[in-house]
Amino acid sequence: MKIGTYYFPEQWPREQWERDFDNMVAMDLQLVHMGAYAWHAIEPAPGEFEFDWLNECVELAAKRKLGVILCTPTAAPPVWLVDRYPDVLPVDDAGRRKRFGGRRSYSPTSPAMRDATARVVAALADRFGNHAGVIGWQIDNEYASDFIDQNAHAVAAWREWLGKRFDNSIDKLNAAWGCRAYGAQYTDFAQVLLPAAHESANSAGGTANPHQLLDACRFWSWAFAEFNRLQARILTPRVGERFVTTNYANPPAWPDCNPADMAGDLTLMSWDSYPVVGGEQGVKDQNFRLGDPAQIGLMHDYMATFHGRWGLMQLQPGQVNWGQTAPHLYPGAVRLWLWTALAHGAEFVATHRYRQPRFGPELFHHGLVGPDGVTPSPGGREFQQTIDEVDRLHLGALAGLAGTEPAAATEAATPPAPTPCVGLVMDLEQLWYFKILPQSKRWSYERLLKLWYGAFARLGCAVKVLRPDQEWPASIPIIVCPGLQMVDDATVDKMTAYARGGGHLVLTCRTALMDRTGQLFEGPTAKPIVPLIGGTIEAYDGLPDGLLAKIDLDGKSYDWGVWADLLYSEPETKILAKYDDQFFEGAAAVIQRKLDAGVVTYCGVFGEDAFTNALAEKLATQAKITVTALPPRVQLLRRGPYRLLLNYTTNQVEAPAPARTKFLVGARKVEAAGVAVWKE
Repeated sequence: MKIGTYYFPEQWPREQWERDFDNMVAMDLQLVHMGAYAWHAIEPAPGEFEFDWLNECVELAAKRKLGVILCTPTAAPPVWLVDRYPDVLPVDDAGRRKRFGGRRSYSPTSPAMRDATARVVAALADRFGNHAGVIGWQIDNEYASDFIDQNAHAVAAWREWLGKRFDNSIDKLNAAWGCRAYGAQYTDFAQVLLPAAHESANSAGGTANPHQLLDACRFWSWAFAEFNRLQARILTPRVGERFVTTNYANPPAWPDCNPADMAGDLTLMSWDSYPVVGGEQGVKDQNFRLGDPAQIGLMHDYMATFHGRWGLMQLQPGQVNWGQTAPHLYPGAVRLWLWTALAHGAEFVATHRYRQPRFGPELFHHGLVGPDGVTPSPGGREFQQTIDEVDRLHLGALAGLAGTEPAAATEAATPPAPTPCVGLVMDLEQLWYFKILPQSKRWSYERLLKLWYGAFARLGCAVKVLRPDQEWPASIPIIVCPGLQMVDDATVDKMTAYARGGGHLVLTCRTALMDRTGQLFEGPTAKPIVPLIGGTIEAYDGLPDGLLAKIDLDGKSYDWGVWADLLYSEPETKILAKYDDQFFEGAAAVIQRKLDAGVVTYCGVFGEDAFTNALAEKLATQAKITVTALPPRVQLLRRGPYRLLLNYTTNQVEAPAPARTKFLVGARKVEAAGVAVWKE
């Protein structure tokens, strides 16, 4: 795994560049990322390109054997473009045009923006596409927007997209959107507007059409994907075998773009991880200074679902300027995050940024060094420490890492036993619809995913994230589908085939309630999976904020509060857990049945951490998976012959290594925010 940094030479005096590159080498960095936000520096006037400064920096990096990742500069259009073409800037539903300045201040459907983008990207690729020092290309930066653009070109693109989606049949649109509700049928696509940002389907007075809102999410993701495709098609024939990627800003938190819409135009997926930004509620300990290991691991593994290749383009180096508060990171947090990325198979990790800036909105955003360009920050020291530690490993032994030498024959002769694997199905479109119609303000698809991911990760299981549209390997002992609320026949067939073939399928509350338009099925609740689960869903409950109720699992009491399906089980179906209070005390909460060679478990309750952990351990035992039960927030992963223990707590823990193990990093007693690595 290569480790590097963002650098913005155009923001610093030219006479400091060489010193900065020398200091990067002194820190043992291997990569440098340049070009983001540099459109004005590259093209100060239409068609007038100035590449000498960038070429000088690429050469300075290459001379020092720093691999260069170049970024297309389209996240920050220059002033001359918006002066000449104001409709590059998005317009909100009140008719207010976004002002020039900052980033993400453009509409992906703007013809002028697309034309100017094609010109600057082609010029960049023609100049640097085959440069020996350039190892990869990033398109734009963190696709997202504050709202869906209401410019005329965006509305026209929306109507064209709808026409293709519904075969130019307004009747099909009316049916898919359930427009008979409130008598809101359309007679022509020209009547259909983009939803306004203030419109809601989730309030006492909310009358917005939820199916229209869902399709608007799909359209806006498609619009960014088309803008990305424009650039990818220019780059791909010009850059040889170098990777082409774009960096996602944690899709569950910034869900404007579905990575699945862009993956076909990219050769490597990447995302940006900022685990500690001060947004936590009800903090009771110091763990908030370390981030959530389930969220971090989930996104790492989600990125791997597309091509098997992924990188971490931005890793938080310290405090940031845009958080809700500004907590100091726990000592060792940055090192822990770097090792986590390696454990999950990252090809590279970069940080934003090398130098803390002296000006601009990000002047409180820490870097690897301070504004003087010389003094290492605490995060910078942890980067250097981790690079030194990683050098103790033979990276060629780590399967799945590109750019490394093959493992030696002696290492490959006795491969270690494979780590048990659990599948977790994640679908970003579910997130969109849950945000549109949550039904309970306590409902969180993101949290449900993290609960199940974390529950199996703490057992030493490698969790393989899956998507509904990809193959679900029959070799995976357990596949969990948390909150897969919208399904089609293909997904239900996949569930059925997996279970009948001998897999252990785990379904949760709010699964298979609706088709992919977001409409309920005609029939019993969750009609498509009723034949699978061995029971029916008679009703559901959700509790007010702050209230928790009880579930009984194997004679122990656990908490729930978000959602509870009240289940009826068929005679041959086992009841694994029951509700332990409320007026429905004794009702089934979790049921399980055999299905041919396999097993189906339906968990009807959105329980708290302790319950999900206990149920996951029970299911793993049933599936005959050998587990290593670890404390919460502690994970044990395998990369090739190496075992890596990651301690996301502020307590000392013990590594479950065999006696007389020689530790390559750390020791058996793993300190708070610590890492231990040993070879098996």
